[in-house]
Amino acid sequence: MLYLSWDDIMNVLTFDEVMDRVEEALRIYETREFVMPDRLTVDCGDNNSLLLMPCVSHGNIATKVLTLFPENRARNRPVIDAVVILNDHSTGEILSLMDGKAITAMRTGAVTGVSIRHLARRDAQSVGLVGCGAQGYYQVVYACAARNIRQITLFDIAPEVVAPLIQRLKATLSGVDMEGAESAEELARASDIIITATTARQPVFPNVPELFMGKHCIAIGSFQPDVREYPDAIFSLVEKVWIDTDFASEESGELLIPLREGNLKKEQLETLGHFIQSGNEPQRGAYGTTFSKAVGMALFDLTTAELAYVNASRLGLGTAIGD
Repeated sequence: MLYLSWDDIMNVLTFDEVMDRVEEALRIYETREFVMPDRLTVDCGDNNSLLLMPCVSHGNIATKVLTLFPENRARNRPVIDAVVILNDHSTGEILSLMDGKAITAMRTGAVTGVSIRHLARRDAQSVGLVGCGAQGYYQVVYACAARNIRQITLFDIAPEVVAPLIQRLKATLSGVDMEGAESAEELARASDIIITATTARQPVFPNVPELFMGKHCIAIGSFQPDVREYPDAIFSLVEKVWIDTDFASEESGELLIPLREGNLKKEQLETLGHFIQSGNEPQRGAYGTTFSKAVGMALFDLTTAELAYVNASRLGLGTAIGD
């Protein structure tokens, strides 16, 4: 059994490779050539959750066990902690135990990168991120991998986390201007691409349609039925909403609430995998706005974990544990 730490995983994966693997997962999703039970979420009280995410496909089996404890930020502890177990499909043998935070960070950032690859304007040069937690860095670097980004704007309700993220990004990205915003509204006005990666339970933007005109907007944070990051205004602008999985419309209040209230129609939803396979240009409508919502799925973990295991084995990285 091979143990892959955070550093091991980051040393064996590239952003472009992981985006390609996420696109492969989206393709597999459309074929239904997998077994992926609904994500099991256990309420641990105080808005804390335990999630179990198994998936079986052609090559292997992956199971992610993840905890989400939003108040851990105040304790200076990770909001998300996780482990991924990769099993051989033929024998059931455990091939690898991996740092699930690293797999989650890379594949979630890659979902955003793929969304930008296919939906954002090709001339988009600025990105704004609301939510500067653990996932924020990967959201931004994948955006920069997918488009020629020249301006990054960041906002968080905890202002003290913005400067450290800027410093971390500056160590990775060159030739990009970076600044903090005083509000989510200011950030939206400054950005061609808007990403939300928060634990907010109510929209983080004012309900003003002009904030989103001509933009590509991405919602990452909300995955519970009473939680959303964008206001109704976004749905007055879009022709389509692209989702990573069909159950996103049942799992996340980002879509469930506007569907229930009549601000979004079921026929406006299209899976990103179906759209990519179509080869069509995105429907931007009269206002030039595109919107995608991702809730994640174990198939992303599986394809990313497979890539990490194969690359690490080839490069001789990781730690052998057990017999």
